[in-house]
Amino acid sequence: MLTGRPFRAALLTVCALSLAAATALWWFNRTDDAPYAVSADGPRVTLVYDGERPDEDIDTFLTVLVQRLAAGDVKGVDALADGYPDGSGATQESSEFLRPLAASAAAGKVTAKAAGVEDARPLSQRLKAPGGGTSQADLTLADGKHLRVQLAREHGVWWGYALAPAG
Repeated sequence: MLTGRPFRAALLTVCALSLAAATALWWFNRTDDAPYAVSADGPRVTLVYDGERPDEDIDTFLTVLVQRLAAGDVKGVDALADGYPDGSGATQESSEFLRPLAASAAAGKVTAKAAGVEDARPLSQRLKAPGGGTSQADLTLADGKHLRVQLAREHGVWWGYALAPAG
């Protein structure tokens, strides 16, 4: 049994290693704050879910997207693809069909069906960039028009872009 000085040295070593392990776990599992938020000044939107409600971060992302769309802020909607891998090219194409959907998004309740989150990346990639994953959501606007949103999570922040109207 350790006593005296060797005991204190062993205790300090265990504490230091525990602190280092806790810091490493925090570092690899941290999430960055999303660079977007639901606007108190923007149009009020009602987003309801058909099926299971997604996690809070996806819900926030979709609410921001619908709010910006309802405000006619197509550039703001396109900015939500800035962090999406290879999403910047898709935003230029999306603007063409998003503009006419602004009135539809502002007309009332929007129903969303969100798919579960998947992360099919290899372990080495998951360790390099934790907090990843993909999903998609189908939105049905108040007047029955449809929109599909492709989602990707990078470092814990959801990004996405609108695809051609869903069928």
